[in-house]
Amino acid sequence: MRKLPVIASILFVIIALVLGIAALPIGAADHLDSPLVMTDGQLDINDVYAFQSPAKASNSVLIMTTTPLAGVQNPATFSSTGAYEFKVDTNGDAKEDITYTITFSAPNASGAQTATVKSGSTTLGSGSTGTAISLSNGGTLTAGLFDDPFFFDLAAFKNNLGFCANGQGANFFAGLNVNAIVLEVPSSVLGTKIGVWARTLKADKQFDRMGRPAINTVFIGAAKKDTFNSTQPADDQKNYTADVVGVLKALGNDDATATKLAGVLLPDILTFDTSSAEGFLNGRKLNDDVIDAELGLITGGKVKGDCVTNDSVFRATSPYLAVPNGMPGLPSTGGGGAAVIKAQRTTSLWAIVAMIACLAAAGVTGTLALRGRKR
Repeated sequence: MRKLPVIASILFVIIALVLGIAALPIGAADHLDSPLVMTDGQLDINDVYAFQSPAKASNSVLIMTTTPLAGVQNPATFSSTGAYEFKVDTNGDAKEDITYTITFSAPNASGAQTATVKSGSTTLGSGSTGTAISLSNGGTLTAGLFDDPFFFDLAAFKNNLGFCANGQGANFFAGLNVNAIVLEVPSSVLGTKIGVWARTLKADKQFDRMGRPAINTVFIGAAKKDTFNSTQPADDQKNYTADVVGVLKALGNDDATATKLAGVLLPDILTFDTSSAEGFLNGRKLNDDVIDAELGLITGGKVKGDCVTNDSVFRATSPYLAVPNGMPGLPSTGGGGAAVIKAQRTTSLWAIVAMIACLAAAGVTGTLALRGRKR
């Protein structure tokens, strides 16, 4: 296979970031990143965040968003039969040393659920979704429906990669909601230099996992996506370095650069210095433009960005995420998730057709797994 021209390389990455292998309307950071997770949206991890609390510098905040299109195409509640976990590596061996497990009761008539948090076998606290639950380790947990914090200009992509028209972009994901689990704990219980990832379990088996944004989406082939989600970060470099290097080389990187970048991207763990307020690649803050950062990193600066910045009204205190967008019984904060979804349904096929045509013209062979928005 001959090397992709720059424009085809850029197209390859952006399509992989935005689209997915399902007929569902949207995709991104890790939403809908494999065939299996699309069978249970409540256990589909969208994004993972880890940052120093802006309200209390001695605390760390871990956030897992799940359930793409919550309240529209997936339930606005958490799975009552599965489990949600934050994993923390404290010694750099890519294996968990601390696990926080969150489970939920079945929803009551009003949709509220009881959330229970454990660290190992110790119950730290329990309480209702939508409220701040105090934990015995000095932390808090809040779980519920929130505005989707991910941002990307999908419309510009479909307009012949017309990013930054007049120096501006538009967030396609404005108006969409997700379920989210917000865990805030004293940094002293975590340590200073840590690694963080999230996973979900179904029938006591790992169902989905995520650390850094877009690793499975962009770098792992269709045949391995479910396997990637079921395996452990400690095995990532052994199992997937060749896959990541192959994509990076197709993007124009030489062997040495591709190998070096693969060592940064794998294992799929969000590295985080809890003593630092910096953002990505130090953890990930809600307003970090990770798409611009990763596109610039893996294309050697050929892709500068999409001119989209965060448009969510994040809060300075827990739970930090913006309130959910308008749904029956909920306040409207602008946007229009249902309208966006309808519009995307009518155009996603043409985006796929355009992608195939461009890749064919570039002489690309093989299978490109398309996926439909984790970000």
